[in-house]
Amino acid sequence: MNKTHIFTDFDGTITEKDTLVFLATNLGGGPQMVETMGRLIREGNISLRDGIAGEMRSIRATFDTAEKALREQVRIDPGFPAFAAWCREKKFPLTILSAGFHQIIDLFIDQGEYKTTGDWKFEILANEIKPDTTTGWQAIFRDKTPHGHDKAAALRAAKKRGEYVVFIGDGLSDREAAEVADEVFAKHTLAEYCSDRGINCHEYVNFKDILERLRARF
Repeated sequence: MNKTHIFTDFDGTITEKDTLVFLATNLGGGPQMVETMGRLIREGNISLRDGIAGEMRSIRATFDTAEKALREQVRIDPGFPAFAAWCREKKFPLTILSAGFHQIIDLFIDQGEYKTTGDWKFEILANEIKPDTTTGWQAIFRDKTPHGHDKAAALRAAKKRGEYVVFIGDGLSDREAAEVADEVFAKHTLAEYCSDRGINCHEYVNFKDILERLRARF
């Protein structure tokens, strides 16, 4: 097998709650707005990119306020640190792909702890957020695609390098990546999407499940 490269979503995958939904619900437009945005996205009336931008614009809180709420009420999957350590041990590159924001991911993922070494690569590819208490938070996206971040592009580049690509995800922004990956771990709506499209995937609950399955093979 070619060198394995593992890609994973962040919100709802590494975190137990989606941080964007959490912020928009609790510090932004509220649950009804979030529900409406979600329905419009699912029905194809607006893009995920526009939905995220709209939800973020509804937030007028300072980033310090958001950070306090996130640290108090959002947790990462307890199995993720052990999973990342295993990737480092096996020298499998590990890339976080997110439709969310670097500044939020950095609250949960200490890049010093997961520092790239000479024989192991760790990176985070995500959008940026510019908090503004007057006009609302402004999303700065990685690209101009409907999702604001074409996750599949990173997987295609890895496959072009001859890498065996594993993808882990849970939601709407993960669909195209799941279609490209050599192997998929999916839960929630991504698992439903894979089932509907005939994409082979391993359903999982947490990173402990994923680690057990991969460790048995590598």
